[in-house]
Amino acid sequence: MKLSELLAFVTVVETGNITQAAERLNRVQSSISHRIRCLEENLDVTLLDRKIEGCIPTAQGKILYEYALKILNLADDCKNNISYSKGCQLTIRIGVIECLPPYIISSLIDLGQELGWNINISIGNTVSLLKAFDKNEFDAVIIGAGFSNDRHASTILLSSELVIVTEKSHPPITDISCLNGQVFLLSSKKCATSTRNFNTLFNEGNITPKRVVECGSYLVLFSNIAAGKGVSLVLRCSISDEVKNKIKIHKLDSQFNDFKIELVYRTDCPYLDITKLTNMMVSVFQDPRLQNVGY
Repeated sequence: MKLSELLAFVTVVETGNITQAAERLNRVQSSISHRIRCLEENLDVTLLDRKIEGCIPTAQGKILYEYALKILNLADDCKNNISYSKGCQLTIRIGVIECLPPYIISSLIDLGQELGWNINISIGNTVSLLKAFDKNEFDAVIIGAGFSNDRHASTILLSSELVIVTEKSHPPITDISCLNGQVFLLSSKKCATSTRNFNTLFNEGNITPKRVVECGSYLVLFSNIAAGKGVSLVLRCSISDEVKNKIKIHKLDSQFNDFKIELVYRTDCPYLDITKLTNMMVSVFQDPRLQNVGY
């Protein structure tokens, strides 16, 4: 079995489609099909149940998929370890939730360079980042707390607060129940952290929203808030100076004052100094700007 064959097989299983797998790997479909056939001939089994709606792994295919993930992960670790031993600049893959201010990303990159590391940053939501981490696509992820489990090594980086943001002319919010019947905006319904926080807000305030609208990004979300198209629940430190001057910020009480962000990191990378990594992350999140509105 070749690594290229295993990678093709894993990609087909994850996309459910040879065409999509070919696009993801930047290969022609015939190349992907050929690699799958080579695997099946080598193992003398049928690995994929090919249907009109897509490809589903057979019982033997499911077994190979689990082994293939481990083999590909080991191959990546081996490559990284060899590169590191040759004195090459270490590349660290980090996933970050999108609600954090951009200066956090800049600080991570700058401090990484000081340590001789090349930091590659990807932005996403908590659940997708954690899933990618479990597939060894990241060395560490910075996500909303409460979604990792006992298998993950983690440490809390920040305890901050959530606030309600509205258009400038909105009257002060003295009781969150007054938000009943409002249109609520959020960056993405796929963001489990935001969805959980919204559900907590609705339950605590006995709120039934008129609608919950997905904006796709924080830039679009804040633009719609300023235009009076709804209200939202956001992390205080995600509000820039430019946005702050266009919206009104309303403080909340109770559990919304203790929103936590955590670092989840690998402990099985021989080329990665975990102590240096966690110390770097902790130092970045001691930035005093995280406790204030505007940056």
